[in-house]
Amino acid sequence: MSNAVERIREAVDVKVLLGAYGGRNIKGTGNVRSCCPIHGGDNTTAFVFTQSNKMWYCFTGACGGGDCFDFVMEMDECTFKESAVKLAELFNVVVDWETEEIEENPFREEARAFIEMMMKRSNAHELPVFKMPAGMKLTKINEYRGYSQETIEWWKFRYCTEGELEDRLVIPFEDVDKRLVGITGRAMKGQPNKFMHRPRNLHTGYFLTGLGRNLEFVREAGNSVKIVEGAFDCARWWDNGFKNICAPIGLFFTDEHVLQLYKAGVTTIEIGFDNDEAGRNGIRKAIKKARGKFDIYVLDYPQGKDADDCTREELIQIDANKLLWWEWLEKYGEKLEGEKKK
Repeated sequence: MSNAVERIREAVDVKVLLGAYGGRNIKGTGNVRSCCPIHGGDNTTAFVFTQSNKMWYCFTGACGGGDCFDFVMEMDECTFKESAVKLAELFNVVVDWETEEIEENPFREEARAFIEMMMKRSNAHELPVFKMPAGMKLTKINEYRGYSQETIEWWKFRYCTEGELEDRLVIPFEDVDKRLVGITGRAMKGQPNKFMHRPRNLHTGYFLTGLGRNLEFVREAGNSVKIVEGAFDCARWWDNGFKNICAPIGLFFTDEHVLQLYKAGVTTIEIGFDNDEAGRNGIRKAIKKARGKFDIYVLDYPQGKDADDCTREELIQIDANKLLWWEWLEKYGEKLEGEKKK
């Protein structure tokens, strides 16, 4: 562990740090409370920052947490080394930036344990258990998109014959505890809305579908999980033997997804959104959210493709040639300044 990083963290006064970033109603000594400087609002207990280990957690609906370096990275959208430089300057820590090693996020496991503890104190991240709408009738299907019967059954794809999602393929959504939190109906006969979620106000940023269902495979893979763009991409990877797989609904990767991954014990993520402009933007945002919290790789599909477009041979090749996050950023024109590549 870098002595420089340790010295910086030791020097941090969390009240001063909160004040420097516009914190309001800062109170307390050991556990300092304030309105959340990240998400705003007037709740004076929404945000906690511990003086002893410099860890923070936000109790708002968006949630989130980490150490003092994560806090600066979140506020300034900067790299780990840039956050270290800012904290050193703020708290007058002398560092020889040319010769002293700056290890990225050496407090990852400590932060993980802290966030898990705080999650247990808050139910903000939990969605209610979903109950199927009255009158909805579902039937098993034998074939869809060329998936094996085993894959169709594992992902519980069903066809709705009666009810508000009639003539749609119904896909269940579960959280990390395998609780059913919602469903979606995928149009099968040219209906105007491609997907219809139930409940209608489903918070899709609060869960990663497949994470709980595939947890045994995630652990078998060394606590590594592939995060792809949707349930069909999940099914295609799973159908081809890559079962440590999950997906957000769409391109959004949120603080709540980070918490779900922490709760599952994940240490490595492989981001595999579509290789188009929207997918690449989603990957960039996900990297920013996950930096310093996990080891990060990117599954680099052929231009214009997603997992469900790929053959088994292509997926095997994509998995074998996955890129480190900084390699992917460089490939797609991102410049990395002032930070050692990890």
